[in-house]
Amino acid sequence: MKTLRLLLLCLLPVMMLSCTDTREELTIQKNGKGMLVIKTDMGKMLEMLKGFGGKDMANGELDKAMDTTMWMKDYIDTAKDATPEQKALFRDAQVHVALNMKENLGKLDMHFPFASLDDLQKIYTNMNSSQGGLKNMFNGMNSKMSAMPDQPSPTPESKDEMPQISNVYDIVIKDGLYSRKVNKQRYDDFGKAMKLDDMKQMGGMLGDLKMDYTLELNLPRPVKKISNPKAVQSADKRTVTLTNDLMEVFQHPELLALEIEY
Repeated sequence: MKTLRLLLLCLLPVMMLSCTDTREELTIQKNGKGMLVIKTDMGKMLEMLKGFGGKDMANGELDKAMDTTMWMKDYIDTAKDATPEQKALFRDAQVHVALNMKENLGKLDMHFPFASLDDLQKIYTNMNSSQGGLKNMFNGMNSKMSAMPDQPSPTPESKDEMPQISNVYDIVIKDGLYSRKVNKQRYDDFGKAMKLDDMKQMGGMLGDLKMDYTLELNLPRPVKKISNPKAVQSADKRTVTLTNDLMEVFQHPELLALEIEY
């Protein structure tokens, strides 16, 4: 049962990243190595679900608090759809899950170390693709976990998974350059899948409930030029932070667009 809870917490944020507080933290060292961390917080969503009559969620199979870290290297070899390059790219990644339904705690942190800017570019390319390596990694974990004792058989994968707002951006990483631009075709596809007109009505129903997407870049050298006026720089100009309300980003994806020269 514990494995089932863990599986659900791993898959839901990946499929529902557009409906949670999300923080993307990128750290690049002088030698090109670094870490990409994506933190997903479902606390507000859990509280909202309870408000709509979902209190029974805390009394079922998700009732027990948990705090677990998984290493992708223990699972990715079971991902049959992933290429050898993708497996090597994500092998050292780790996933941390914390869940306490009674306290509206639901967090998933994914850590992706990279050995070079070229590897970082590949990580972003895989993550932002509907057929990417990250998706295949979790599919592999699903296969392995479902084979454990007391676990249900895997269900057919839905073809209508909720899209991710991060997928609408073309991200380019080079030494001295970070570029994040809106891909119009992918945004149009995102809008159709998300039914943005319906999302506007949902925003009114949510009231004061606000969900943010925060991008934090920690760079090896000071920023020379930055495109987005909403981005905040640290005193030494080596850290850039950009935060926007997700509902606004859904309508205006350029709010998270950014180009930095450093």
